[in-house]
Amino acid sequence: MLTEVENNENNKNPPSSAAEEIKFTERMRKATRKEHRISDALINAKMTIGMTDSKVWVEGLRRFYVVYQYLEIAMKKEENFNLHKFGQINGLFRTQPFESSLRHYLGEKWPSGITKAMAEYSNYLLSLENENHVLLSPFIYHMYMGILSGGQILMAKQRMAFSDGKGSEAFYFDINVREAKNQLRNEMNALAEKLDDETKLRLLKESKMVYLLNNKLVKEVKVPTEILLIKLIFVIGIFILVILLWKVSKKFLMVLF
Repeated sequence: MLTEVENNENNKNPPSSAAEEIKFTERMRKATRKEHRISDALINAKMTIGMTDSKVWVEGLRRFYVVYQYLEIAMKKEENFNLHKFGQINGLFRTQPFESSLRHYLGEKWPSGITKAMAEYSNYLLSLENENHVLLSPFIYHMYMGILSGGQILMAKQRMAFSDGKGSEAFYFDINVREAKNQLRNEMNALAEKLDDETKLRLLKESKMVYLLNNKLVKEVKVPTEILLIKLIFVIGIFILVILLWKVSKKFLMVLF
């Protein structure tokens, strides 16, 4: 509860409306909090396993490559004029960096087959673009904000796992990452200001779909059984070690006291 002094202070400078105070990107963040958390956990789990098995890493890259490729083609189309500002952010596009990473692992001709989740994702993006290209903006915002944020952590882990640093080009930006993220927020907020409330609500709904479709891509990446066994053995070993240390420390404390 506000004290009387606080209320008086607030009366001197009455707040603007909630709609003016809260940026649309903040509304997007709040609307997707649950979905974002689940997606982060799935991606981190699978891609961390990818640090010990390049097949898992490259299968993740191959799936998300299709998404970035589609969005970047859409941003360049003349008729998708509301998306042009996003495409003008220097160094944002990922198609070529993803291709560099894929060539490193798979050679010049990597498998071009489309999996079930990849096809579902592409068809969904196509349906949105046909309905109203503005509906692609949440996918652009979340996908690039994700690779500019968590993607940088994944890149650092990948470079530690594979000392030559090859194969992480998809996540490398030759620009100021913080500035790019600010530009991305500004463009998303500027676009939202031109839209009616009904369209904004639809964009919030599509924001959740970004993570739901991402999760389907990640779940589709299979982890080899031997890798799962190694992880299980490692976890069991840590558990046994903790128990042994606890027993030793308990005996040591009994001797002291």
